Amino acid sequence: MPPIRLIRSRVFQLSLLTSAIFGIAAFAVVATLYYSSLQAVTRQIEATIDAEIKGLAEQYRQFGSIGLIRAVQRRARRRSRPGALYLVVDFEFNPLAGNVVAWPREEPDARRWVTFTFRGGGAEDRRTGARGEARGRMFGLQGGLYLLVGHDLREQQRVTARTRETLILAGIVAVLFAIASGGLLSWLVLRRIDSINRTSREIVAGDLARRVPETGRGDEFDRLAQSLNAMLAQNEKLFLGMREVAENLAHDLRSPLGRVRQRLERQLSDALSANEKQALSVEALEETDRLLATFNAILSIAQADSGAPKRSFEPVDLRTLLQDVADLYEPLVEDAGAKLALALPDRPATVRGNRDLLFQACANLIDNAIEYGLGVDDPPPAATIDLKLDLDGETARLSVRDRGAGLHGAALERARERFYRADASRSTGGSGLGLSLVDAVARLHGGALILAPAAPGLRATVSLPLDKRAAPNEKAEETLSDMAGAAATEKGAPPG
Repeated sequence: MPPIRLIRSRVFQLSLLTSAIFGIAAFAVVATLYYSSLQAVTRQIEATIDAEIKGLAEQYRQFGSIGLIRAVQRRARRRSRPGALYLVVDFEFNPLAGNVVAWPREEPDARRWVTFTFRGGGAEDRRTGARGEARGRMFGLQGGLYLLVGHDLREQQRVTARTRETLILAGIVAVLFAIASGGLLSWLVLRRIDSINRTSREIVAGDLARRVPETGRGDEFDRLAQSLNAMLAQNEKLFLGMREVAENLAHDLRSPLGRVRQRLERQLSDALSANEKQALSVEALEETDRLLATFNAILSIAQADSGAPKRSFEPVDLRTLLQDVADLYEPLVEDAGAKLALALPDRPATVRGNRDLLFQACANLIDNAIEYGLGVDDPPPAATIDLKLDLDGETARLSVRDRGAGLHGAALERARERFYRADASRSTGGSGLGLSLVDAVARLHGGALILAPAAPGLRATVSLPLDKRAAPNEKAEETLSDMAGAAATEKGAPPG
C-alpha cells in the first residue's frame, strides 16, 4: 500500500491523534510523579540536614566552639554518612574543620538555605578536582565562626539525569509505537475497504453476481459486508427483473402493435366499405385498450414495488372492500355462467393500506378466476367462484377460489412472475401481469400472496396484517352500538 495513501488515511490520522492524546496524558502523569519525587527527595535531604544541625547544636551548647570543631572533624571522617558536607571557618573564612575546601560564594535565602557549588576536601576529590552541587544551611556563631551543613546533590542529579533519559527514550518509543500502530490499523482497515472498492468496480463493470467477501469473524466489517451484499442481491434482482420486463414487453407488445398497424393500414384501402372500416376501427381500439391495460398494470406494479403508496395509507375495512368488489363483479360472473359466493366474518377486519390498490388486487383475482377458472366455451352449470375473508389472530386472509384446471408444478411456482403465462392460458387473452400485481400489492402491505391447488381449481390467498391501532376503536364502536340497541329495546323502540 503506498505510504502517502497510508498517511492520508483517516484511520491513520485518528490513530495518531489518539496516541498523541494518550501520550500527553501519560507525560502529564509521569511529569507529576517526577517532580513529586524530586520534591520528596529534596525534603528528605533537608530533613537529614536539619537532623545534623540539631546534633551539632547540642555539641556546641555543651562544649562550645572547640567541641563543635571536633564534632565536625569526626563526622567529616565518617563514611557511614555518604554525601554529608560540613565546614567550619573563621571570620576570614579560612577553613578550620570539615570536608569542603572553601566557603561557598552563593548567598543564602531568608531561612539560611543555599544551593551551592563545592569542591570536596577528600583525597579523591582533591586528586580529581571534582566539583558538585550541594544543598545546605549557613549559620554565624559566636567568636566570628561560621558553620555550613549540607548534603551532596550529585547522586540525586545522576538519578534525575537517568530518569530524564528514560522519559525521553520512552517518549521516542511511544511515538514510534503510535506511528507503527496507526500504520497497522490503517493497513488493516484500508485492506478491507479496498476489497469493497474492488467488488464495486467489478459490479459497475457488469459482474452483477459479485459480492463483498466476508471473513467469518462477525465483526463490524462482516456486518457491513452482509448489509451491502443484501443490497447488491436486491439490486441484482431488480435489474434482472427490469431486463426481463423489457424483454417481455418487446416480445408481447410487438404482435399487438403489428395487428393495430395492419388494421389501420387496411382502413386506408378504398376497396373496403364503411362498415368494414368501422369494424377495423373497433378491433384497433380493443387492441389499443389491451395495450393500455398492460401498461397500466406495469405502472401499478412499479408503484407498488417502489413503496410510494405507503405515504397515503389509511385504515381500510376489508369487509366493505370485498362487498364492493362482489357488487361490481357479480353481474360479470353471472354473465360467464357461474355465481359468486361471498363469505365475510362477523367481526371487523381493518388493515392499513391503499384502498385503490387493494381493490385492484381483489379485482385481478376475480378476473383470473373468470378467465381461467370457468372454461371459455362451455362453463359448467354449477361453476362457483368463492370470495372469502378469514381472520386468524392478527392476520386477515382474503382468498379467491375457482373450479378450473388450476396450476401445478413449475407453473404454480412461476405464476407470480411478470408476463408469465402457463401453456393452458396462452390461447386466451391477458398479459400475464395479474398475479404479479397482486403479489406486489400484498408485499407493499406487509403480506404475501399464496397460491395453492384447490382440487379442483386454484385458491389464491392474500394474507395481510390487521391494523392494531384500529382494533380498540372498532371494539368501542361495537360496544356503543350494543348499548344503544339495548337502551332502545328497553324503551320499546326498535334498535338501529
